[in-house]
Amino acid sequence: MPERKFAIISMTTFGYKPNPLRIVQLIISKLKGEYYEPIFQTNINPEERIPNYIQQKTGLTDTLLLNAPTFSEVADTILRELDDHILVGHNASFLHYALQSEFKYLGYSFKTPQLCTVRLAKKLIPNMTSYELPYLSSVLNIPYTASNDLDDDNAAVAILFQRLILLDNDEMVISKFLEPKAEKENIAPKNIAYQELNSLPNSPGIYKFQDQRGEVVYVGKAKDIKKRVLSHFYNSSEKEITLCDATYHIDFETTGSELIALLREADLIDKLDPPFNYIQKKSYVTYHIVPQKNRKGILQLKIERRPFEHSPTEIFLKRGDAIKRLLELTKKFRLCPLQTGLKSKLGRCTHGEYNECDGICTGEEAIGLYNEKVENALDFLNNENDNYAIFEKGRTKEERGFVLVLHGVYQGFGFLDNSQSVSSLEDLKDMLDPKKHSYHTAKIISAYTQRNPWKIKPLETAGIKLF
Repeated sequence: MPERKFAIISMTTFGYKPNPLRIVQLIISKLKGEYYEPIFQTNINPEERIPNYIQQKTGLTDTLLLNAPTFSEVADTILRELDDHILVGHNASFLHYALQSEFKYLGYSFKTPQLCTVRLAKKLIPNMTSYELPYLSSVLNIPYTASNDLDDDNAAVAILFQRLILLDNDEMVISKFLEPKAEKENIAPKNIAYQELNSLPNSPGIYKFQDQRGEVVYVGKAKDIKKRVLSHFYNSSEKEITLCDATYHIDFETTGSELIALLREADLIDKLDPPFNYIQKKSYVTYHIVPQKNRKGILQLKIERRPFEHSPTEIFLKRGDAIKRLLELTKKFRLCPLQTGLKSKLGRCTHGEYNECDGICTGEEAIGLYNEKVENALDFLNNENDNYAIFEKGRTKEERGFVLVLHGVYQGFGFLDNSQSVSSLEDLKDMLDPKKHSYHTAKIISAYTQRNPWKIKPLETAGIKLF
């Protein structure tokens, strides 16, 4: 197939679909006649800690990856090497999705033709017991060592692909797999005029499907409102057909950014309770740090797991996050780990391990003085931490959007004119559209800040006075 250029891709990732994936190792090889040649190989700094299973599988460490280039630094090289090439891989759709995730993270779209050696093998070598790479390599006598070495994987996939090309003598199978999918016809549903769909913007925001009476039946968010709305009418699932048949009008709001679109979607679903929005109606459990006096009158702190209520205090989506915060309070305010549940052994806590304790566990510290420290810790928990804003693109070039979090609690979002100067919290609050702190908004902001830590702007360091 001299007219086609193939790039064999192998990578190591972490994360799970449909969430974004992070690539930490990447190899691109080119198939040239009967030979393949590694063209580009690198470790990639994911700009966040890697899971333990990745460390055990690859031998990579956070320290090692700190010295590796970030994806943004190798993105141009990847695009250049894949230009005018067909992506080939074992489970190519997953590899393609991983690249899409990384490019989406940078704000770019990525799409390239792809061939999956699993699908090709199933078509050209039917009735195999397994189509995993180790098994196929063994049956087809392909050199391969199951050692989690990406070089071995890439070499085995390249040889496997060459064998599959030889089996496809008339090129019909590969040509069939590479045929572009027919474009879906843009047909408006029977209840909505085409002009209404065509007038939707290609920008981030939320959209509302309304019934004959104008009642909202579904709320969605999108990076591209028009594209996302049309995708509902292209979908042939029973759920989507029922939704579209119930829709007579479509309203929308632009938000400038996907983050504010997500938060606005959560707000509207909570307020309007649309019948076709199912996920956010579930009961979710969160973790809270709560005070409780024991029989001796000692004020203890404990982590309590309970259904989320719209609490004005900080909530934790994972128990580990609550434990981390409790450990911080214990150290900062010299609390006793026995009284905060970090240590369960009866008797005195071990001062070698917890030298902050002043002896409430053995009667050396007055209960009143200890309880005052606990009250100070609670005050800090609810009033002195996590005051920050996140600034995003606005709905127009003349403005910017912002999300405000005070004391770990989501306050709402708003939009600022680029010409406006912001020097105090009151300046932000004047432009704020207050919103409810909920499980979903907490989850949205937590995921966003973990993914984009550099976008968190503590108010004081941003020159915004709290008072």
